[in-house]
Amino acid sequence: MAEMNAVHDAHDEHPTTTIREYLLIGLLLSVITAVELVMSLYEDALGAILIPGLLIFSAIKFVIVVAMFMHLKFDSIRFTQIFAFGFVLATALLIAVVVLFAFDASDAIGGGFIGDPIEHHD
Repeated sequence: MAEMNAVHDAHDEHPTTTIREYLLIGLLLSVITAVELVMSLYEDALGAILIPGLLIFSAIKFVIVVAMFMHLKFDSIRFTQIFAFGFVLATALLIAVVVLFAFDASDAIGGGFIGDPIEHHD
């Protein structure tokens, strides 16, 4: 019985999320996703800010989901730091790989700078 009370007490450490809050979170995530979709439809108009914009919106959605649905908002700061470190590491790796392949003139897909001295034959 004491174990049951300990588990129950540990579960009551943070306030419960109401259905209204879940609906607001879902609405916010849907709006952000709709903005991302519209951004992708105007790819030519947005140009160079499209990818960074999509990455920023993706990061915002990640933070919302992790904070609210994984309850990191109510847990120890150490768990938040672990998730933040993983997110920063993954983002840095993604950027490094994109930069690596974007400026690789030997890329079979045709990467390299515009006006690259290496000619690409189709």
